[in-house]
Amino acid sequence: MHGIKIAAGALLACCVSLAALAAQGAASPPALLDDDPAPLLGSKIAETLGRFGPPSTVYAVRGAEAWQDDVAFNYSSGFTFFLYGDRVWQLRLAPPYAGSIYGLFLGDHSEKILSTLGQPYERTADSLVYRLPFRGYPVKLRLVVANDIIVDVYLYRADF
Repeated sequence: MHGIKIAAGALLACCVSLAALAAQGAASPPALLDDDPAPLLGSKIAETLGRFGPPSTVYAVRGAEAWQDDVAFNYSSGFTFFLYGDRVWQLRLAPPYAGSIYGLFLGDHSEKILSTLGQPYERTADSLVYRLPFRGYPVKLRLVVANDIIVDVYLYRADF
């Protein structure tokens, strides 16, 4: 029950912040992120909203346990920020996102993944996971692959 109250409180705070930002006429978010978006991990809500403006949608994501609940800021250009507490801990890139991440694009084949990033740290039937250079916190990149192409990308702090 405590986790539900925290998630509901965080979602309410986000909605109030978004309403205030929208009322100020915030600029449109950039359509593309930097090729290395890892510095965005750990950003506070105010920093994220200040840089990217209000998202297209905001929704709650239920985890297997209450402490795993997130608030998600989804932007129409195909990126989503997942928040835990008041910080971004995960980033998702999905269609229609058109930018690159570490030289890779949605729709690239697995051979390009392997030639660009090398062998993954973990491999499952539908994803490749890479550990990225240490930034004061551990970062992982998970590439979801279907029919031998990248269909989804998750970049996340592995310590959350």
